[in-house]
Formats: sequence, C-alpha cells, structure tokens
Amino acid sequence: MALTIVATVGASDANSFNTETEQIAYMATRLNPSGWTTFTGAACTESEKAAMIEATREFGAINAWLGYRVTTTQALAFPRDLVVNPDDPTPGTYYLTTVIPQRVKDAACELAFQFLKAGTADVAAASETAGIIEETVGPLTTRWASPSEQTQGLMRYPRVWTLIAPLLSTSAGQVRLVR
Repeated sequence: MALTIVATVGASDANSFNTETEQIAYMATRLNPSGWTTFTGAACTESEKAAMIEATREFGAINAWLGYRVTTTQALAFPRDLVVNPDDPTPGTYYLTTVIPQRVKDAACELAFQFLKAGTADVAAASETAGIIEETVGPLTTRWASPSEQTQGLMRYPRVWTLIAPLLSTSAGQVRLVR
C-alpha cells in the first residue's frame, strides 16, 4: 500500500506536520544524513514517508503541549491556541492558530530522520541499555544510573528535545498527582 502524506494544517485526516517537499528541503541541508536517500524533488520513498508519519505520531503521544487544540476534529496536536512563540522578540506573542510552528516542523523532520536511521531498531521503544553507566564483561559487572539520571523518550534526541521543549509545560516528563 502506498502511503500518502497529508500535511494540511488542522485537517481531520492529517498524518504529518510536514509535506514531503518540506522534509526533503530539511534533509538537503542537514549534515551527515546517512540513511536518508531523497534530497531533491517532491516525493519521498515509502520508508521515508513511514518515518514522517511515525515521527508525527510520536508527537501526538505528548500530553504536555502548551495551549489548546484549535478544533476537536483536527487529527494532530498542532495547530494550537494560546502558545507563546519563544522565537518572537516581542514578549507574549502567540503563534497563529493557522500554522504549525517551524520548530515543531523541524523537530518532526529530525525525528523522522532518526526513525529511518535506526533501521530495524524501534526508537519509540524504551532503550534496553538506557541507564547503564558501567559494564564489565568478564566477571560481569553492570552498574545502572538512577531513573532520574536516565535519558528517556524524546530526550534521547537532543536536537528534537531542544526544539520542542519551549512548547511544553514545565511539568513535562513529570507525573501529575491528583488527589
């Protein structure tokens, strides 16, 4: 089955924050894009499109985005209302509710690349080696970092995390206590 990228802002059937052309343009300017093959034109390979959809799906699992979805029928987490634009020099300027912030688009491009670069490894799954800070093979020593010191989820991808972190509530990654 051929995949179709739907990047219409606010659409009920959207499955990507980026068009194929936007993804290709991002990858054409990225250093060391090993694993990605399309750098010109307007169409990605099926694997690249699957990576784009998976990256967007991963962002959909985040429940700490600032602001509110613009409509109840939109498929994706963006566009959002009441999200301050951290890149605008005028304090308190909000993103328009008709756009996907460029930092979200760039983060989605980067995460799609990481998904494709990983090959058969499931980068959305928890890392089996996360938290190992020392490992000795002969007489077996493994020392683990405490859970608070382990890099998990999207934080494993510093470029992705740096882009989206300003758009997340300060409690992102924390458990909410309800009494």
